[in-house]
Amino acid sequence: MILAFDIGGTKLAAAMVEEGRVVTRRQVAMPQDIESFSCAIDELVADMPAPDRIAVASTGFIRDGHIYAVNQNIISFWNGFALHAFLSTRFACPIVMLNDAQAAAWAEYLVCDAAIGNLLYLTLSTGVGGGIVVNRHLRIGWTGLAGHIGHTTLCTFPVEGRMTCGCGRKGCLETIASGTAIARQALFVFGEPLDSREVFARAASDGRAERILVNAAHAVAEAIANCVMLLDVECAVIGGSVGLAPGMIERIRLALQVESGLTQIAVTKAVLGADSGLIGAARWAAGADPSKERPLGDAAHYPTVH
Repeated sequence: MILAFDIGGTKLAAAMVEEGRVVTRRQVAMPQDIESFSCAIDELVADMPAPDRIAVASTGFIRDGHIYAVNQNIISFWNGFALHAFLSTRFACPIVMLNDAQAAAWAEYLVCDAAIGNLLYLTLSTGVGGGIVVNRHLRIGWTGLAGHIGHTTLCTFPVEGRMTCGCGRKGCLETIASGTAIARQALFVFGEPLDSREVFARAASDGRAERILVNAAHAVAEAIANCVMLLDVECAVIGGSVGLAPGMIERIRLALQVESGLTQIAVTKAVLGADSGLIGAARWAAGADPSKERPLGDAAHYPTVH
């Protein structure tokens, strides 16, 4: 049985996964320091059986067993954290690590229409992550950055105007369509702190809240259109707490209609919901050979589907 971890900006989840099915799942808020993170891991796995393999889906990108943050403002201790070594001191089994959105993309691809060979996955949550499957291969990239669509720049701006992202670039999708960005724009518009859930709740009766969400949807649609032109993806799957919030998929579909006719592809909800990352990491680990795994590049041993 595989023990999978899903490490995000606001949550830390662990699950025992057997044959692609979550058997036991636990979740806590993501700790903000190493000591608390260590305690949280111990708490999550307490009383769980010893796993045959560890699968990790983590925010950021992975290099030589270390985790590096793309957005430097999300997890303070995450940039360069030796996660593989940290887990190796606790578990006497192989460990396979993958970016969380890449893992979710793999999971969603495995349950989608078998005729699809090119898929784009976007998670709209604390940040904006992404994963891409091209010619039935999950792309990792030479340094693990493949699919980081949240840090591509757009012509669409947030309500305050174009701004610098936590990754250091200006005009990123993450500054417009993430839960963090929606809350920041709501504070600018309403003059009071509102989280993304409250913005969605207000949108039904307040045009200002609706405009924030519609603008975010247009940013996502622009990013999807860019990926269609660059990679010829056949469908876009949307996940994350913001992406799966009521009405967001419909807003994105409407926004995509404004783009070029060449970029009109299907936009669907993540079938596996919040478990996409856990299941994807487990499915990836089940097919990977950790003894041959390289932290860089799209290695030949990586799992694929024919």
